[in-house]
Amino acid sequence: MRYGVLIGSSTAALLLAAGVALFLHGDFTSRIEPVTPPPAVAAKDEPPPAMTVEPQRPPPPSAPAPVPPSFDVVKVGPGGTVVIAGRAEPGAKVVVRDGGKAIGEVTADRRGEWVLVPEQPMASGNRLLSAEASGSSAGATVKSEETVALSITPPSSQRAAETALAVVLPQDVSRAARVLQLPNGAPAEPNALAMDTAAFGKDGGVILSGRAAPGATVRIYAADQLLATVTADKSGSWMAASPGPLPPGNLELRLDQVTAEGRVAQRLAVPLAQTAAEPAPGQDYVVQHGNSLWQIARHAYGVGTRYVTIYSANPNQIRDPDRIYPGQVFKLPKS
Repeated sequence: MRYGVLIGSSTAALLLAAGVALFLHGDFTSRIEPVTPPPAVAAKDEPPPAMTVEPQRPPPPSAPAPVPPSFDVVKVGPGGTVVIAGRAEPGAKVVVRDGGKAIGEVTADRRGEWVLVPEQPMASGNRLLSAEASGSSAGATVKSEETVALSITPPSSQRAAETALAVVLPQDVSRAARVLQLPNGAPAEPNALAMDTAAFGKDGGVILSGRAAPGATVRIYAADQLLATVTADKSGSWMAASPGPLPPGNLELRLDQVTAEGRVAQRLAVPLAQTAAEPAPGQDYVVQHGNSLWQIARHAYGVGTRYVTIYSANPNQIRDPDRIYPGQVFKLPKS
């Protein structure tokens, strides 16, 4: 066997003289052993990687609903000076309007209380006060859910100074009206039992409000049937609603202020008559205790300013639009 190696400057070649097989000298023969591949490793059953679940975050808290302003005090003094007070969201700017005209603005304190004394006195006549608040935490302007019907009567030969009636009228007619000022001032006895307003709802039920000694229990009867039992709040105000419609016709309400032992401490009888469950155009309406022309017009026509319609249709019944009396029968024109 011969072999040679040729080395060139850039190429090397191996010359095999005896074919393609290569044998080595000696007793051993070179063999090409088959290569056995390593045994396959069985795949292990591995659990799938755990999915990372992001915890659900609670939705961001919604902004609290803005607190609408409300009225607590409307007091008209001599010469038409007025003090108006109420509640709103702390820090809110409260604007009080007489109809569409702003009569003053004030900022509610940290307790949410505000007091306004308009710079200009109010002249005699009927007006409707409203309030709106802005700059609260919600950032929106919110209007009051109640208005104040204010009637100021000028002095006369019988009266040395103006008298005023201020009644809070909720937008929700299922709530009782609240009297903030009576024409003749405060009662001689602060804890005297009294009924201030009576308003009929759409279902024929009646909503009453009045005054008694703070914390006193008042039982209200209609035709000797117990209508409601209420407790006066710390200011002596109470409100009650009948559980259902009252029978039509003339009724007498009896109010009993009772002691803890059930003894009658004060008693008051009030006539109550109705020809319609609620004032409605085209019908006759019997004035109830605590009614005002403004209130009747608001229920009948939707706006209190329509009281002029009732006043014009009943010249023989209404001498003074600021003074109407229970039992009077008014015609309510259709238009």
